Amino acid sequence: MTISFGTDGIRAKAGIEPLTPQTLFRIGNAIANSVGAQALIVIGRDTRESGDWICDALSNGIIAAGGRVLFGGIMPTAAVSCATLKENADRGIMVTASHNPYYDNGIKLFASTGHKLNKEQQQQLYQALAEDLVQRNGGSRQEEPSLIRHWMERLPQPDLQSMKILLDCAHGAAAPHAPKILQQLGATLTLRGCDPNGSNINAQVGALHPPSNIQDHDLAICFDGDADRLMLVDSQNTILDGDDILWMLHQHYTGPLVGTVMSNGGLEEALQGRLLRSAVGDSNVEALMQQSGARLGAEPSGHVLFSDGLPTGDGLFTILRVLECIGTTLPTSTWTRWPVCKENLRYNHKIDLSTLSSIKTAQESGQRVIVRYSGTEPLLRIMVEGKEAQHHLLNIREEFLEHSR
Repeated sequence: MTISFGTDGIRAKAGIEPLTPQTLFRIGNAIANSVGAQALIVIGRDTRESGDWICDALSNGIIAAGGRVLFGGIMPTAAVSCATLKENADRGIMVTASHNPYYDNGIKLFASTGHKLNKEQQQQLYQALAEDLVQRNGGSRQEEPSLIRHWMERLPQPDLQSMKILLDCAHGAAAPHAPKILQQLGATLTLRGCDPNGSNINAQVGALHPPSNIQDHDLAICFDGDADRLMLVDSQNTILDGDDILWMLHQHYTGPLVGTVMSNGGLEEALQGRLLRSAVGDSNVEALMQQSGARLGAEPSGHVLFSDGLPTGDGLFTILRVLECIGTTLPTSTWTRWPVCKENLRYNHKIDLSTLSSIKTAQESGQRVIVRYSGTEPLLRIMVEGKEAQHHLLNIREEFLEHSR
């Protein structure tokens, strides 16, 4: 079968191709083979019940190719990235489906630098996947729960003794680690989404479902399943996303700031020419940061990147850096969010979006319109920003559904 890595690796329902033991064995074998004999591979996972057998299948394929596996257990995506770099590993594998429901799972891959694979490295992997299975001696797997230290050692350490925080780990990869770290920094915690059971990851908790009322707390910190995404709720019960984090930090980082095409127009206006827009995806944000010399970039969904931070985005690093910069009281926002409407539509088959006249009509009326297919799910993502956003979103929705039947 053809195995395709999307914008953020592989993501699908666990047990269904390509996430079956046989295909995962082949993928693990190809990952090891793409970097040569005696490859060293770091593997971590989130809390999904399918994580164990998926890691086993990948490990078996790597071992068959003569590769060595260091298995870190349950750890955030950024912790796998850091461990890959610090252990001088050839590749890192995070087994996660991020913010998806528990029955999905997936694979995120990292190069030896801890960054996601570049195009050349992706091509090497595709070439290895097209070849026959490799059998070499010398393969092994070692349990290394201490790999988490490479991530913990790089986290900022603000003094949080005056803070009362509601911490929501989405029953995911941060749950075994983030509470201890924040308590060591002095914070008083109320825990939400910190009791994973294998099937409750992201279930009405976390970054996609932040609490509506945090009562007497100073702040709510909400991660997604693999903890690379962050949403905040301030003491006034206002939800703060990646756009708000760019604003909170804009005076602490000179030069351009990178957002995406999904960043709110009100933020662009408030930043007075400093905002650059990339395509959606943290790899695109990172590429534009490197090209422009920007030191900070963020997606509204809560992925935040620092040029002097970790090799990949991390929710806990982000909030600790924010508190390190601005102190323990979040500033009142002084930018005005433009009206925006969003909807995700499931589809059975794709159509050519350029055939939708409703998109052109919305744009001609002065709305900012983003309509795109998700790179990880069978979803059409619609965003319309402007005074008539709701009206035009409904028109786009209806036209798309009519043509995609």
